[in-house]
Amino acid sequence: MKKWLNILWKITGTAIFLIGIGIFISRVINIVPSAELSKKEQVISILEEGGCFVCHGGPDYCTHLHWPVIGRMISKNAEKGIRYASATSILEHFHNNKIIDEALLIKGQKVIAERSMPPVIYRIIHWKSPITKDKQRLLLRWIYEYMASDHGWPMPTQERPFEPVRPLPDSLPADLAKVNLGRILYHDPRLSADSTVSCATCHNPETAGVDNLDYSVGTDGLLGMYSTLTTYNAVFHPFFFWDGRASSLPQLSVLMLTDPVTMGNESFVDVVQRLEADLDFKSLFTGSYPEGYSAESISDALAQYHKVLITPDAPFDKYLQGDSDAIGPEAKKGYRLFKRLGCASCHNSVGIGGNSIEYMGLSNDFFSVRDSIRLPDLGRYRVTAKREDIHKFKVPGLRNIELTYPYFHNASAPDLKTAVEAMAFHQKNKQLNKRKVQQIISFLHTLTGTFREKSPAVSEGQ
Repeated sequence: MKKWLNILWKITGTAIFLIGIGIFISRVINIVPSAELSKKEQVISILEEGGCFVCHGGPDYCTHLHWPVIGRMISKNAEKGIRYASATSILEHFHNNKIIDEALLIKGQKVIAERSMPPVIYRIIHWKSPITKDKQRLLLRWIYEYMASDHGWPMPTQERPFEPVRPLPDSLPADLAKVNLGRILYHDPRLSADSTVSCATCHNPETAGVDNLDYSVGTDGLLGMYSTLTTYNAVFHPFFFWDGRASSLPQLSVLMLTDPVTMGNESFVDVVQRLEADLDFKSLFTGSYPEGYSAESISDALAQYHKVLITPDAPFDKYLQGDSDAIGPEAKKGYRLFKRLGCASCHNSVGIGGNSIEYMGLSNDFFSVRDSIRLPDLGRYRVTAKREDIHKFKVPGLRNIELTYPYFHNASAPDLKTAVEAMAFHQKNKQLNKRKVQQIISFLHTLTGTFREKSPAVSEGQ
């Protein structure tokens, strides 16, 4: 027994010694890149030397997968890492000068500010990977400057530190004549094949832009495949549908109007023919669109209407703008918890979500607890046919979230309590107690803004 204890002590002592040597060497060689390099070159050097792309750049960057023992451990981290945050847009920015995703920058800000990456196992074998305070200052400065120049974020100050969420603007510039045309079309059932379904049928402005059904009902009583996402504040999103298949509001409208279940039209020609019969509306429409009815003009009018489907003046917006009394103490605790758990890594910016596509079940499988997996559960895979996009979905915006139940693409959460508990477990591997769940819900209630939109009849009479 004493012999084995002696061997164990020697192994432990050797391991501690090697780790200590590693830490010492790391502090010696892990320095900020030369100031003679450009800011971009410095950032590239830190990310490459730190091995960020090993876990977040895809399999082409992970050269350690075949190492014995450690390779398997790194492989698991790399698989989770690419699911949590794909650095593709950063690589494309460095190589092709493409814009970096806003949501990815916010994820980066969190891990750099907290110096929570890379994992300990990676720091042991890569002595230049830890984020020192000097590297932290350089990277955060680069992120803040980039977000300010390319995404319009304010630079953080001591008085106003960085927040992952931004307040909604009071209004957006819009052509009011086209907005009104879009408003009329949005409420017009003639857009559907059987003239029974309008955009407002499923995206009702009177009920926060949704229908509160598990699955929306289209033409001929057919059920849709997903629960309804709200149209309120969608104008701030870069893509649409749960699988992200539309990259603009006009494209969203075209796809919806030609969907065989939702609107039942075989082509846009059917829509145009029905609208042509209304001479009064045609005269009004050609006043703003001289070319007349087309997929482009109709979808543009609907897109213009979305510019007034915004809900500013939420209590939380006022809080972000400096009114510390705009939300209560429980909501403040909920917001701090929301950030600490990493919820704001996906639910961020103006829409508090809606600007990224994420893996559902990052920490615990979301679908293994379901009775069966349906075709829509494949998520973005149905658009890209890429294996890594299975179970990835657009992150819904959280504004007015208390009103837009049920939740998730499959409507499996009927209320906020169920949704918060599910997200904490499946995405963050946390089982929150009742007090913490209620704190987050208190915060979510402060995201309900002011609904200013009026019915077409009132608007036309003004």
